[in-house]
Amino acid sequence: MTNSTPEASTLETLIYGWLIFGLVILYSASLPEGVKLYQQPLHFVGLQLVWVVIGLACFQIIIRLPLSFWWRWSPLFFIGVFVAVLLARFTGVSLNGAARWIALGPFNIQPSEFAKPMLVLQTTWVLNRWPRLPSWARTGWCLALLGLVGAVLAQPSLSMASLMLCVLGLMIFMSGFPLPWLGGLLLVGAPFLTLKVATTNYQTSRLTAFVDPFAHAQGSGFQVVQSILAIASGGLWGVGFGMSSQKVGTLPYPYSDFIFAVFAEEFGLVGVLAFLSFLVVFTWTGLQLSLRPSTPRPIGLLALGTTLMLVIQSLLHLAVVTSSVPPTGMPLPLVSYGGSGLVAALVTAGLLVRCARESGQARLEILAGGKP
Repeated sequence: MTNSTPEASTLETLIYGWLIFGLVILYSASLPEGVKLYQQPLHFVGLQLVWVVIGLACFQIIIRLPLSFWWRWSPLFFIGVFVAVLLARFTGVSLNGAARWIALGPFNIQPSEFAKPMLVLQTTWVLNRWPRLPSWARTGWCLALLGLVGAVLAQPSLSMASLMLCVLGLMIFMSGFPLPWLGGLLLVGAPFLTLKVATTNYQTSRLTAFVDPFAHAQGSGFQVVQSILAIASGGLWGVGFGMSSQKVGTLPYPYSDFIFAVFAEEFGLVGVLAFLSFLVVFTWTGLQLSLRPSTPRPIGLLALGTTLMLVIQSLLHLAVVTSSVPPTGMPLPLVSYGGSGLVAALVTAGLLVRCARESGQARLEILAGGKP
C-alpha cells in the first residue's frame, strides 16, 4: 500500500505548488525587513528553507507509512503535544504578551501549531472507536480534546483555538453525530472564547479597532488600515512582483501575519482570484476524497479534518488581512514565515496525501474483486 494513486499525485502536486508559491511570495515580502532587522535581505527566506527541508522530510515519512501506524501511536503523540502546549504556557518563551514557544537551542518551537494535526488525528481515532468505547473513555477523550483547545486558548491564542474548535465541530458533525451535539460544543466553547477576549486587553482593543479601524488608524487599528491600503493599491493587476510599497516599513509583519496583503498589492485582484481558485481546487480534491462512498470511514474523516484545517486557516488569514474578522495573527499555511507552522502544515498535508493513497488502493482492490 505504498504506491501512489492519481488522486494522491494530484494532491502532492498541489501541495508542492503551494509550497513553491509560498517561498516566492515570502522572498518578496521579507526583503525589506531582512535588511532592516538583520542587514541580510535573504534572512527570512534562508531560515524558511531550513524548515522546508525538515518539513518535507516529515511529509515523505508520513506518506510512506500506513495510517494504521499513525493511529496506533496517535494517543501518545496527542498527549505529548498537550504536555508541550502546557509547558509553553507556563515555562515557555513569551512574545507580545503570549507564551506559545519553547526554546530548543537557537530555535523557538510553537507546540500549538502541532496541536492542529494531532487534534485531527486523535479526533479521527476517537470517532472511529466511539461505538466500542466505554462511557468513561468517551468522557475522558471528550475532555482531552476540548482540553487541548482550552490549553491553546490559555496561551493565549484565540485564533488558533477558534480554528481548532471549528474543525473539531465539523468533524463531529460529519461523522454522523446529531446536530445538537455541535450546538453543545458551541455552548461549551463560546463562553470561554468570549471570556478570553473580554479579559485580554490587546484582544479587546483589536475587536474595537475591527469595528472602525480608521478611527484608530494610529493605534489598535494601524495593522488593519495598512493592510487595507496595501490591497487597495493593488488594483486589478497589481503593482508588480517585488514592487509593494506597504511592505517597506509600513505594513506590520509583512512576512507572516499580513503576507497576503503584500501578495494582493503586487498581483492585484487577478492574483487574489487565482489563489482563491487554487483553494477551491484543493478543497474540492480533499472533500471529494473524504466524502466518496468507497473511502473507508476513518480515512474519510481524517481526509476531511486535514483538508478543513488547511483551508479554513487560509480563509481566516484572508479574512484578517481584508478586515472581514478582527486581526488575530493567523499565518497563511505554507506561505507565512515560521518554522513550526510550516512543518505542521506539511505534517497535515502528509496525512491527507496518505489518506488519498490508501483510499485509492482500497478502491482499486474493490474494482479488482468485482464488487460494486
